[in-house]
This record gives sequence, C-alpha cells and structure tokens, in this order.
Amino acid sequence: MGELENQLSLNNLIKARPYLVPYVFTERYFDILKARIQNKKLSYNERYYYNHFIKKKLQGMLKLFDITNKIQGKEFIRKERLKKAIGLLKKYSRKHKNMKILISGSFLYNKEYNDIDIFIISKHNKEDYRDGLIHINYLPADIEKTIFFKSIYSLSVANFKSEEEIKEKFMVEDILHYYELVVLLLIQKDNYIHELRNLIIMAEYVSNKVVLNSMQLKTVTDKIINSKDPIEVINNYMLIKIVGSYDFAVLKKALKQFIEKNSKPEKGQKLYENWKIYNKTYREVLKIVT
Repeated sequence: MGELENQLSLNNLIKARPYLVPYVFTERYFDILKARIQNKKLSYNERYYYNHFIKKKLQGMLKLFDITNKIQGKEFIRKERLKKAIGLLKKYSRKHKNMKILISGSFLYNKEYNDIDIFIISKHNKEDYRDGLIHINYLPADIEKTIFFKSIYSLSVANFKSEEEIKEKFMVEDILHYYELVVLLLIQKDNYIHELRNLIIMAEYVSNKVVLNSMQLKTVTDKIINSKDPIEVINNYMLIKIVGSYDFAVLKKALKQFIEKNSKPEKGQKLYENWKIYNKTYREVLKIVT
C-alpha cells in the first residue's frame, strides 16, 4: 500500500459508493480500487487500470481538496508547530516511502520541547534512531489496535487515517499490578513516569471508556508528580477509578487475593512498607463495594 492509499479506508469507500459509481468510477474501477485497499492481489489488467486511470483520479481529488494529511486534535496543536509538522511529515514520508507515519508528542502542544517524536509503522523489526532533534520510533504492524496507539494518534499529524478498534482487554489484576509497580518505584525513588502514564491511560479507559491524548495524559501525570504527596494522590485516584470499573463480585475477589498476597512476608521478615500501602488502599475500596 502506498502513501495515496493511506488516505483512504474501506469503510469510507463503501459509504461513498453511491456518489462515486457511475459518476467518478465505473463499477469495474470501483471494484479494483476496493480490492487494492484490501491488499488483494490484482491481475495484470487490473494493475494497469489502477496505475493509469484510477490512481490518477484519486490523486486529482486529493489535490483538489488538499487531502494530504490527517490531523487529529487540531484544537490542541500550536499553529506555528502545525506548519512545521506538516513539512516534517512530507520530508519523512519521502524518506520512508509507502510507510504509515505520524508526528505526535509534546512538540505539537508544549511551548518548550526536547525532541520531536515521529512514529513509523513497519512490518519489519527496525531500531529506532535519532536525526538531530528528530526521534524516529518504529512501531509494529498491529499497533493500531492498542490503547497506546490511540493515545498518540488522537493528537497527531499523520499521512494516513486509522479506524482500527482497540482490541486490548484490561483486567482488574492488570490495573492493580501497575498500581503496585508505580508505588514501589516511587518509594525506591526510581523513574516511574512511564509506568504512571500506563496506569493512568488504562484506568481512564476502563472507568470512562476514554482514551486520553498525549497532552491530556501529560496534564494528569504532571498534577500527580508535582503534588506534595504523589503516593497519597495515586491511592485516592485508584480508589475512585476502579470502584466503578468492574463488577463488584469480580473486584472483591481480586482485591482479597491481592491483600492475601501482600500479607505473607518471608519467614522472619516484616511486612514491606509498600505492601502496607497497597492493602490500605484495597481495604478502602472493599469498604465501598462490600
């Protein structure tokens, strides 16, 4: 699939069919275009028709309506950055031909930024690299079905449109494991930002069915980081988010299992401080759901 087809989607093509056939494309040409978008193998004649007739009509329509980039979350993007982002997208689309590319991150919305994140979806394993301030991040082909991708895509400038649905399922145990990891890293004074972001994005999704974009995620994360007592804030945040996110019976079972797990130190050892923190939060939740 080339850059041109990245601007199209099968769903939109089907919806547009009454307006395209027979006014823009014949029935035959429409079927060839549909097959091309679905990555189906074309015959010699079909490839000829596509390259010499169908593709040229599509290019004309894209130029006519200036449909060259897909911009998500435009209201959050700084005007001066949008123009630069579009220029960078064109540059790296030429450098990485026929690849799905998007620009996301703090460069689009922050007054100050350290680098410019460019994400490239690839079927092959490739190492990330830097080009001055540009940080090229390669993503796997199935990334579009993840909550991580939906977050970066929802505030981005891209050369394609993504309509994939999130396929990930987050069990209550997933949320609790991330919560415990974040608190442990905080106590150990290790870097916990990446884990905190994962916790927040999962918690918001399971509680509100909302995928925070990168700016919204940073806002929530910064409030926790800059608070006087980040652990206390995270504890309260967890209490609020998980109470209404799962069936009470499922939640009670998981919480009791985690409390039991965190109540059995090795022989001769005292309860770890972080275990006490976890169980205090879990018992607070149990009071609500019991």
